[in-house]
Amino acid sequence: MNILVVDDDPEIVEILADLLGSLGYEVSSAANGALALEQIAEHEFDLLLTDINMPVMGGMELIRRVKEMEKSPIIMVLTAYASMQSAIDAIKLGVYDYITKPFEFEIVANAVEKALERQFLQRENVNLKEMMALYRASESISAQFGLDEVIKVLFESAASFTKADFMALYLNDDSPGNHEFTLSRRKLLRPPSNNTRYLLNLLPKHLTSALAHEHFTSFSSKLFQKHDPLLASILADSEEPVEFSSMMAFTLKARNRLVGVFILISFRPEVVFSDKLRRSFYMLVSKAAACIENSYLYNNLQQHYIETVESFAMALEAKDSYTHGHSYQVSLYAALIAQELGFSCNELAMLQKASILHDIGKIGISDAILNAEGKLTESEFAEIRTHPLKGRNIIDPVSSLNQVGEVIFHHHEHWDGNGYPDGLVADDIPLMSRIIGIADAFDAMTSKRPYRSSLSIKEALIELHKGAGHQFDPELVTIFISLRYEVRRLLVGFRESGYKVIKEVPTRFRESAVICK
Repeated sequence: MNILVVDDDPEIVEILADLLGSLGYEVSSAANGALALEQIAEHEFDLLLTDINMPVMGGMELIRRVKEMEKSPIIMVLTAYASMQSAIDAIKLGVYDYITKPFEFEIVANAVEKALERQFLQRENVNLKEMMALYRASESISAQFGLDEVIKVLFESAASFTKADFMALYLNDDSPGNHEFTLSRRKLLRPPSNNTRYLLNLLPKHLTSALAHEHFTSFSSKLFQKHDPLLASILADSEEPVEFSSMMAFTLKARNRLVGVFILISFRPEVVFSDKLRRSFYMLVSKAAACIENSYLYNNLQQHYIETVESFAMALEAKDSYTHGHSYQVSLYAALIAQELGFSCNELAMLQKASILHDIGKIGISDAILNAEGKLTESEFAEIRTHPLKGRNIIDPVSSLNQVGEVIFHHHEHWDGNGYPDGLVADDIPLMSRIIGIADAFDAMTSKRPYRSSLSIKEALIELHKGAGHQFDPELVTIFISLRYEVRRLLVGFRESGYKVIKEVPTRFRESAVICK
């Protein structure tokens, strides 16, 4: 973190530089507001710590100038000429804190730490809003079509409009290290003859990037003759003349990038693709190319958003040594139950996301409430009960996580209807929410908290058994208790190795999801 100290007293500057430097901050200094503005123009600072009365340009004018900037540091005032009016004026200008000289080192250090923490959270919030705006724009541009829907419409339109007998679509998603155009989808609309089979077998599963760019960037669409040299370069090991009535290819281009190649073939003499047909159909293909590229961008942005939210969840837990690793540990216990229920790999991946993010709504709850050591007041508990709704609201911008948002929203429902937020009963509660409720409670009971010691595994399982039919789904509790030896292995491993024991879990879930595809 970079701090700029602005004061015309060299001794004060030296004292603050030594103090803040010893705390690990990078400290720069300026003797007045004018010199400070020059430094701010050249370097980015996280905190501005300024005096009020200085020559050339005083602190109040400096604050006004800095607040007009698009990205300004958070500001604290440190002055020996304190007055009620100057404090009010500074606060009106948006100053975070106002400290009088002479000051105590501990007070300044604590104030700086809190100011920088607030600055970090404010900047992260701005980044998150910008990212969400990008997602909404992407959804609008893509006309609410996902990749599969775009390809489906493209193929259906091609079959109807061109009367083609066979279609093949090669795509390149522009991911790092991907230098090939992969046969994404193909469709045969007529029973194949021997000659037809021969031609289809010649179509490769991949086109190299070099071949695609060499032969397909020079045109937007093309009609093929049977002896076209370009055709020979595409087809694998073609030593005999290929039999077809008509063939045409379209290049899918978007954002100055070759996205893919779309090939259509007719085997019937009565269906011959015309130049007019080629030009007309290209309008639909070009629109599909833009939608496909937008879907790649949208998916990438959603993935970045998910990773950002997950990092927030981990940062939230990392602030408290008592809850560090809680969400991943919950995902382990939840997975044990789900595997016994025969969850598919995609369902397991979804459960893992929901488990990791189940407490993300607590990012909107006061630290004073979250870290309270005594019993919460009624108003404080009411605030805690809002975190499922806040969690769902954070997840809502990602359409692919809609179901995850519902699981998070209901993970504090009780089997007997006495939970929150909706008071759902029994099977009306989503299954994954019921699973996470058990895993969450078990990890909380077996973890040490500032206000109590942890329960043993046996004690925690007894408490789950007592809550079966009241707070918890009795069938799921029975399954969890039957897995007590595996549960013990996980808990012991977690206590011995900490975060290391859970690093393998996300990878295992991701691999499962890939297998499903």
